[in-house]
Amino acid sequence: MLKTMTHKLSAVLVSILLANAAHAIEVGAEAPAFSLPPLDANVSGRNIDIGSFRGKVVYLDFWASWCAPCQVSIPLLSELRNRYAEQRLDFEVVAINVDSDPADGTDFLLDVPVQYVVLSDPAGVTPALYEVKGMPTSYLIDKTGKVRLVHSGFKRSDIDMIAEELQKLLAEEP
Repeated sequence: MLKTMTHKLSAVLVSILLANAAHAIEVGAEAPAFSLPPLDANVSGRNIDIGSFRGKVVYLDFWASWCAPCQVSIPLLSELRNRYAEQRLDFEVVAINVDSDPADGTDFLLDVPVQYVVLSDPAGVTPALYEVKGMPTSYLIDKTGKVRLVHSGFKRSDIDMIAEELQKLLAEEP
């Protein structure tokens, strides 16, 4: 009986591992759809859907207020986003705050304000969907909704590489 239960448990674990491996978000994959509320409830009462950015290049950034590399990346991403917005290019940063208490993310943004979309996912559903392993993790998504770059961690010099990849995607026709 114990041997049968062990085999069944092993089969279940293998199935779970295979299912997770089959859903890994890799370069070339379609970006998983989601709809989340803004971090600041005063901005809008409705959820924002990632599909509403189709036709734009999107830098999807998962972050948390306690993440030291996020504290470096957020102001640089804001500068990058604003530079492209001034040029009226089809680019947007969409950030997902994963703090278990959204007030922590809101407090952080009082000190480091941004002009891009910041969504809230305290339950961690979207990071699980994208298989985020650490903070920050970002996905550069092309105009057709395909993941073209997966970037984990952040150091100041990364912004140049991100801008270079972004330029390539902006030059592409959908």
